[in-house]
Amino acid sequence: MKIAIIGSSTGGPHILEEILTGFPVAQAAIIIVQHLPGAFTQTFRSHVAGMTRMDVVLADAGVKLEEGKIYIAPAGRHLVLEQNRMIQLDDGEKLHGVKPSIDRTMLSLQKIDGDRLLGVVLTGMGQDGAAGITHIRSLGGYTIVQDPITAPIRSMPQAALDTGKVREILSPKEITKALKKFGSGYLV
Repeated sequence: MKIAIIGSSTGGPHILEEILTGFPVAQAAIIIVQHLPGAFTQTFRSHVAGMTRMDVVLADAGVKLEEGKIYIAPAGRHLVLEQNRMIQLDDGEKLHGVKPSIDRTMLSLQKIDGDRLLGVVLTGMGQDGAAGITHIRSLGGYTIVQDPITAPIRSMPQAALDTGKVREILSPKEITKALKKFGSGYLV
């Protein structure tokens, strides 16, 4: 299975719009962890669904990952993966002051033969996603950060870059191309 986890915070909805507008159905399960207040989660899901031809669902506990779908992490809960196949929601403490945390989702990935993993960190404040990028790279996955020059808030992509575990630094339009390649099996 191909699993892509995209994490973003401040400025993220606008950048995700750049990346996903007109996006075709990709043969990958794409998880978006966006720092948002709870009241905006369903609106955000609807907004993303209007951009792409992929099926966009609000993640819920016990949901099995499927390629060709985008899963939105719900506000106020950490999204973790069980054996890279099943979504679980965790009500634990905030990590880096946020819940859902990008790191919690990325760090829940495991090395499973045949799986292809992609981690992407976009705009945002703080360091959420940096530990996750390091973890995904350690599993043999591919890692991308938004070029900080193109990010409204640069600290999250810069923190990921500072790990030394990033394969590519890309603009939003280049991230779109990379996601399409990943879905086609050509990136990793």
